[in-house]
Amino acid sequence: MKWFLGILGGLLALLVVGTLVVGFWPVAPDVPQVGAGGKAGDPTPPTNPDRRGTGVIIEVKAGESIQAAIDKAQPGDTIRIQPGVYQESLLVQTESLTLEGVVNGDERAVIDGQGKDANGILGVADYFTVTGLKTINHTSNGITTQGVTGQIFRNVITEKPGDYGIFPVLSTDILVEDSITSGAVDTGIYVGQSTQIVVRNNEVFGNVSGIEIENSTNALVEGNHAHDNTGGILVFVLPGKTATEGTNTRVVNNLIENNNLPNFARPEMSVALVPQGTGMLILSADETEVTGNTFRGNQSFAVAIVALTDFPDFFPPPAQGWDVPVLSERNWVHNNIYENNGYNAVKEVTEAGFIGADLLWSTSGTGNRWDETGVKVFPPALPSSSWPSFLANAYQRILNWAVVNLL
Repeated sequence: MKWFLGILGGLLALLVVGTLVVGFWPVAPDVPQVGAGGKAGDPTPPTNPDRRGTGVIIEVKAGESIQAAIDKAQPGDTIRIQPGVYQESLLVQTESLTLEGVVNGDERAVIDGQGKDANGILGVADYFTVTGLKTINHTSNGITTQGVTGQIFRNVITEKPGDYGIFPVLSTDILVEDSITSGAVDTGIYVGQSTQIVVRNNEVFGNVSGIEIENSTNALVEGNHAHDNTGGILVFVLPGKTATEGTNTRVVNNLIENNNLPNFARPEMSVALVPQGTGMLILSADETEVTGNTFRGNQSFAVAIVALTDFPDFFPPPAQGWDVPVLSERNWVHNNIYENNGYNAVKEVTEAGFIGADLLWSTSGTGNRWDETGVKVFPPALPSSSWPSFLANAYQRILNWAVVNLL
């Protein structure tokens, strides 16, 4: 009997020592393996001040050209556009310009791409505001800004925009609010490679992805209603971009429900990997906080945290190494409401070894925390803020080793 107790004690001691070693072993930094790393935001910050609203008002009536008014405008001017259908593709190259659509009930100015124009509106000048307009039937984007500081998209509607409804990229100081986007082959509201971002009080539906924050920093996604998309909200870091970082996104007080639309993205699009029934998906992003949201009726899962390395068929490991951090780290999911999620997970989820649940984790990445109670999770235990860091690290390493080597 003594020899048995001795062996048992030795095994327990070995287990404790092993857990301590694995838990306290330094965590290797998750950094790009190649490249110098690029920063999110406007690569050429403005030297002039914001002068919006300091100029004259230029009126455009139905049947007249909006572009002609834009071309003669000076910094600080406002283009006021009366309701009507305008078959133009607009280019804004004058800074501190406002495009103001007049809204009379259900009537507003509509920019109709007729299924042939790439963009409804393209802005490339700083301090640009769009309000009260609607874009329909474009092949690429409803409204896009590129390399801009200080853009406001307010009370705009995009329908059938092509790839993206509202699409600021490589920009700084972005506000998207009180807008509606639908029918995007990729994403309704997409903010890419940008910083200082607020996306609030919008409705997104009928898109592959409702809202996506990609390779961006310092974003607030608040008070939105994301419903009837393939995926409600995405926070991604993807390779092959100018900006190679994705940190500090807060997803707060949103209603994310019934995102069960079959995925209709083109196969080469990154959102083609989003499973039908996705509430929220965090892919290789760091320091995302998800709190105060209601996740309801998303058939595959409410929130999943995964990594680029979990999709080797979609993102083959580059021979020379990754140009972005590949793991999702230090994300925090807490104090949300979950109702009827994961009730019918699609095969892309189950064939990857998961089950339908409120919370999913691929086991990649350290420092992630889930402070939720009474929810269905997979794996069966997820680290919370009450776990000692060494225990959370040991658990992640052992679990990830098992997933990689045994499954």
